[in-house]
Amino acid sequence: MSLEWRVAIRYFRAAGLQSVLMVAGVAVGVTVFVFIASLIGGLQEQIIQNTIGSISQVTLEARDKPPRTPQQLRTPVHPGMQYVTRIEKYGVLEARISNWQPVIHQLDGDPALTAVAPTVLGAGFATRGQLTEPITFHGIEPSRENGIIDLRKDMVAGSLNVSGQHCVIGTELADNLGVGVGDKVITLSSKNRRMTFTVAGIFDAGIVDVNQRSFYVSLSNAQRILNLVGYISAVETKLRNIFDANSVADHLAASTGLKTRSWMRQNAQLLSALQAQSGSSAMIEAFTMLSVAFGIASVLVVSVVQRSREIGILRSMGIRGRSVTLIFLYQGIVVGVVGSIVGSIAGTLLIFGLLRLPGNTASGSHLFPAQWQFAYVAQASITAIVVCIGAGIAPARRAAALDPTEVIRYG
Repeated sequence: MSLEWRVAIRYFRAAGLQSVLMVAGVAVGVTVFVFIASLIGGLQEQIIQNTIGSISQVTLEARDKPPRTPQQLRTPVHPGMQYVTRIEKYGVLEARISNWQPVIHQLDGDPALTAVAPTVLGAGFATRGQLTEPITFHGIEPSRENGIIDLRKDMVAGSLNVSGQHCVIGTELADNLGVGVGDKVITLSSKNRRMTFTVAGIFDAGIVDVNQRSFYVSLSNAQRILNLVGYISAVETKLRNIFDANSVADHLAASTGLKTRSWMRQNAQLLSALQAQSGSSAMIEAFTMLSVAFGIASVLVVSVVQRSREIGILRSMGIRGRSVTLIFLYQGIVVGVVGSIVGSIAGTLLIFGLLRLPGNTASGSHLFPAQWQFAYVAQASITAIVVCIGAGIAPARRAAALDPTEVIRYG
């Protein structure tokens, strides 16, 4: 161990209460850093899972057909007669994807995606006895759809079975129709096609509108009842990094020729709220560490004044100014390392203590949705050590600039 390190550790031990206060200041800063980062990170993760986690993050649809002009309609024109024309767009039902299997195969090989699922959507009605409810048909392939929306974890009765003439419906729809697992439901689509399904499962997505309108059937059955045999309505995807949604959407639009919808563009307010949370967390962490830096710097300045005579003696013995500078920088490192260890342990214990508090027993969520990560602890510790080194620069330079003759004479 070098002379500078030995003197720095000796000064740290001899300072007593001053060293304790500096370590406590760093520990509190690291604890607050870890706590805020874990709390905000957990809150964002919960928001993402409750909203974006249960939807398609980039959806591919057929491009809208351009409106037809009177010439394209080939309307016969009789001389001497006046015509009033109006250009109208195609209806929504014209937006369908043909030859979709190659698109699915192409997306399966895209490294930015974790799940790909074709879907058929359409409106209709479900009838049981004298009761009729509006529904939205969801034609799915369960093995693929579970990668987008994990319906299996939301099942409260029965199972996720849409094979044959089976269907899966939400709890509100089941209550409104008065049906349970095994009961028959007659459906009528917007194409005036009827089909009878047997309820195989009932799910609770936690959203009333979804539970009240969603009617899941097999992809082939949805294609038949909605007159879309050979077509699908859209391709749903999940991303490896959800915040790459815009760039991935643009890439998929260019490579497939389909229209894409990104969750980030569809939920601009939610994205703005998440960014505001991250910004607030960063500001709190920055001001916390800034206050720690000022506290350590002020204590080290006092230490330089108190030990000015000793510094003068060391200088008169031939110790160079660079070594004096290193002594106080090393002292700042010792404070930063010890304080980071104590603060990391305290912050971790605080987070895991909060996670043990009872929250919403119905949903199984925590009272404080904190999410501890080692990255938060590492970031807080490294930041604290860098701040402590920075806080020691000014006192160290002041100590190195002391004139040993003046200090010994008047110290």
